[in-house]
Amino acid sequence: MAIRKRPVSPRQKMINLMYVVLMAMLALNVSNEVLNGFSIVEESLNRTTSNSAKENLAIYEDFDTQMKANPQKVKAWYDKAQQVRQMSDSLFNFAAELKQAIVIEADGKNGDVTDIKNKEDLEAANQVMLSPSRGQGQQLYQAINSFRERMLKMVTDEKQREIISSNLTTEVPRNALGKNWQEYMFESMPAAAAVTLLSKLQSDVRYAEGEVLHTLVQNIDVKDIRVNALEAFVIPNSQTIVRGDKFSAHIVMAAVDTTQVPDIYIGNQKVTLHDNL
Repeated sequence: MAIRKRPVSPRQKMINLMYVVLMAMLALNVSNEVLNGFSIVEESLNRTTSNSAKENLAIYEDFDTQMKANPQKVKAWYDKAQQVRQMSDSLFNFAAELKQAIVIEADGKNGDVTDIKNKEDLEAANQVMLSPSRGQGQQLYQAINSFRERMLKMVTDEKQREIISSNLTTEVPRNALGKNWQEYMFESMPAAAAVTLLSKLQSDVRYAEGEVLHTLVQNIDVKDIRVNALEAFVIPNSQTIVRGDKFSAHIVMAAVDTTQVPDIYIGNQKVTLHDNL
């Protein structure tokens, strides 16, 4: 005899649905301790980023000083440094805008990145990064790839290149279950965690910027006297010679900087080489 299945009442269906929703909420729940941990990491990243920015600024100031002193020798490297600055600031500021957008989505128009109220919000990052209408995850993905490749073209040291590539990678792990990079990084990510991920990106940007700047500085030796040519000089042993006497002199090869004009003084008065031609 077949057992007839008893129909489920609407009340029981509602109870079952509420149970499923409750279990899902429990599965997605993130403890306050974990969320507070993101705040600690965020503060540490911000300190590191600030220190890197100060070091980079000092290098830019060195470039400015050297450019004024010897533009002919420095201009090519100075221009590259300015390109690095523009690219780094562009990606850094884009990440900052995304952080602010996520916090506003979670806390409202008065949201403060330094004081997130709804840290556990799982929809804020989805809306800002993955929403079909205004999601900017794909744009961030492309911006990171472009920045990484352009930075790597200016660095020759393999260890530096490996670190920059690793820090700014957009590869998706095999266990991503078919997700693209932006989905893997931000889908159902608590607001506090999403902001921290973007802060790490900002820190990596400033690090890569610094590595490239140090490479450019080494190319021109900003703090050192550089030479760019070898010339032969004849230094006679005597300023006068009489017919029949032997002429003797030292012939030397000297390294010179053709981009610098020496200062010449006669009788404590400065003159130019043009005046003595």
